[in-house]
Amino acid sequence: MPLEIKFLNNKHAQNLEEYIGRYKAKFHERLTAYNAVGYMDWDAGSWHFGEKGIAWLKEAKNHGFKWDEVSSRIKGLSKMEISIFFQDFMRAYHMHQVTTSSALPSGATLDKQLQIMKRWYWEMVTTTGQTHPMYLTADIIHAAMDRHKENSTSASNVSDYCDVAVSIINRLRQYDLFIVNIEVENKHPCRNTSVGTKAKKKATELTPDNTNDNKLISIRAFMAVIELMTLAENDYQRIFYNMLLLAIICGFRFQELLTMNMDSLVKREITNKEKRQHAIDNNWPTYKLGIEYLGAKKAGWRIHWLAPTSYPVVEMIYKQVEELTVDMRETVKGFRDSNFTNFLPSKIYELSDEQIECRELDGIMFTGTGGARNVLHKSICNTMLKFAGHKPTVIPVHSQLKHYYFTKEQLNNYVYNRYAQSKNFTKGHQCVLSVKNNGDWEHFNYEDLMFIMPEGAFGVVHDFVSRQNIVPLDEHSVEAWLGGAVNRKSIFEHFNLFEDDGSRISITKHIPRHNINTFLAIAGVTDHIQAILMGRIDITQNKHYQHQAESQSYQTASLAVTMLEKTYNENKKPLTKYDQLSLFDIERGTAPQPESTTLVAQESLKSEVSRRMAAQLKSVRPFKNTGVANVKSSTSIEINPNLSMEHNLKQNMQTYGDTTAEVADYMAGAISNKFLPELKSAHDKLVQQGLVEKAKELLKRHAKLHPLAVGACTRDVGRWGCPHAVKCQSGLPCGYFTLTGRLGEAKEVTRRLAIKQTEIIELRKLTNADPNFRLALEEQEEALLVLKTLEIDAIETQSAKKLVDLMSDDKNNPIGRIMVRIKEQMLIGKTPNTLADLFFIEQKRLEREASQKEETNG
Repeated sequence: MPLEIKFLNNKHAQNLEEYIGRYKAKFHERLTAYNAVGYMDWDAGSWHFGEKGIAWLKEAKNHGFKWDEVSSRIKGLSKMEISIFFQDFMRAYHMHQVTTSSALPSGATLDKQLQIMKRWYWEMVTTTGQTHPMYLTADIIHAAMDRHKENSTSASNVSDYCDVAVSIINRLRQYDLFIVNIEVENKHPCRNTSVGTKAKKKATELTPDNTNDNKLISIRAFMAVIELMTLAENDYQRIFYNMLLLAIICGFRFQELLTMNMDSLVKREITNKEKRQHAIDNNWPTYKLGIEYLGAKKAGWRIHWLAPTSYPVVEMIYKQVEELTVDMRETVKGFRDSNFTNFLPSKIYELSDEQIECRELDGIMFTGTGGARNVLHKSICNTMLKFAGHKPTVIPVHSQLKHYYFTKEQLNNYVYNRYAQSKNFTKGHQCVLSVKNNGDWEHFNYEDLMFIMPEGAFGVVHDFVSRQNIVPLDEHSVEAWLGGAVNRKSIFEHFNLFEDDGSRISITKHIPRHNINTFLAIAGVTDHIQAILMGRIDITQNKHYQHQAESQSYQTASLAVTMLEKTYNENKKPLTKYDQLSLFDIERGTAPQPESTTLVAQESLKSEVSRRMAAQLKSVRPFKNTGVANVKSSTSIEINPNLSMEHNLKQNMQTYGDTTAEVADYMAGAISNKFLPELKSAHDKLVQQGLVEKAKELLKRHAKLHPLAVGACTRDVGRWGCPHAVKCQSGLPCGYFTLTGRLGEAKEVTRRLAIKQTEIIELRKLTNADPNFRLALEEQEEALLVLKTLEIDAIETQSAKKLVDLMSDDKNNPIGRIMVRIKEQMLIGKTPNTLADLFFIEQKRLEREASQKEETNG
């Protein structure tokens, strides 16, 4: 007996038939209202939802409702076909929701209900063998809740689904559709009323090495984003990078970026005289700049007002994107002007020939590498067959060459069909992006959107791009580019960019928003102002973004800063470098520096005089006789204002380079009247005569500089050795010898001069006793004169330099920035890993300066 007859006399089955019939009629009424009759079939196994969706199913995100099977991807369930009765039951409830809601429900809302009803079906078939919805019972629905709970890691998510299941049953009960009365309740409620308490407990358990920074942008990842701007290989990548940078600056959701118009930048002059003068006094622009956008999650149309410091970057982004997309906009405008009948570029339809050879389309309608075989015309033939069903006309030229022709009509048909297969391309919806705003429709023409690209341009490697099929950004492709898809290569991996520890850079599309929310929370912005700034209508959502409550970077770090400030206020003395970790190892055999010798530097480290005194005190410590040893022992260097920072470091440490090019570069910047004067004279003459290349060759020929205890040798002694047994070190003249100006060189010459004077006194005594020592005495007296001359030159060179403490934040300190960063790390108790860490440090600095200023004024 057919199932239809079996259920005919059953009251509940008849009620279900009526229920389905009522909403099936509503389905056809809706199609008529949307002028979409014939575009959707009630009995179809699935309905498209998203850009390809029809009528009320058209939205920005692409997915669909599958009625005819339970997917194995639903946690805890196996794949199962769904009976026709139950399919109609689910479709009817779908239309029930759509037609009785005050506004159009979102796709996520409709899909959640569908997944719940599929769980009911799977549980009913598994436990009872029944497939008709009238056999649903409370036990089946509660069993579905239990199974969901067992296979989920999120208690709040399960609770939410259970609440929806209860609401569905409550709504359906009035229609008497089930054999037994169904009374259900949420068996797994999760009412998190102690979020604050749990967050505090979690924060107290954190350590500096165990922080939750997964939802924040790391410093290295941000630097990688900046690097991408210069590494970009094509315009498509540049469009994407500009979108990512705008998201990081403003914290927009992906849907908000997706629907942003090219003319969304709002510029308003400041008319208030006081505010205008205030802007001028602070060197700010005399206008306000904002971005008008459609806020997601019912936030509606709003303007995101920017900070004045971000104006240049945002204006640059808009300018670049407009330049990069101008041709794409003109392409879509051309489609619209032709009422979507002509999809060919002018270079094609203006040709007199009707047949177009594939290779002529390269760079006009198609572009790309052509895949692994690097044959673009083969890819064109494949895509023409796939989307339009057209095969080329093949004309052999010779045995190794064939021409492939398509007609203009076939090419035009291809563009249309490619759109129609991926989008809702019915009349009135062609090249239109539709999203819901508080249940009402908002429509955006593609040519007005800020971020658009051709189909195929979303891949990291552009094997094949259909230039005439212009579309908005694709969410899944953006996620993959940012490293959110584990099985797909990201743009960072493409350019070999990784985190500092070598791990994969991953920035999900929502992380920039988390980042900005964290900044606001660190700055102490109240919850309701945060919600306003971020376009959020639910103030309780702020807790999901305020990761400083769970991260040591902010809770424990805040405690660390408080303790440091408390110590400072109690002792009334600043923390010095002696309270920090040592950067330099003490040389073995070096006596520890007495505390009294550094007392001045400890008490007033911030003054210029004390910094120089501290460096001078450290410079007298015993050390090995090399440039590196001098710098390491004294933790200071001598800065020559006429040299670059790189050359200053090389000069002080006697590290001139490993290659001829490196040494020649150093000589070009360092030669002077005191260092290689003859070479400088010859070099300058060649330059004055315009023989720049010969001057460079001269330096390369003489690019030999072997460091010695005193000075350096310009002979290639590493290869040929010294024929004079390094007599220069005892003061005897040598044509290859030169002073270098390294740290401690003057002191070493003075020490050797004192030794030489002692030696000569002894030689004179020996000569008076034995005339045979006369020759040795004359030689050493000559050496004494040489050393005296070297001492004068070394002291003169040293006096023109400034001694800088490497442990200070002196502006001339080459590692000054590193020292500043180390002091900042001390504030938060760990190495800054994220942009939020840096923001926290800056916020604390501003707060401390404001507090000190207030105390001073008080």
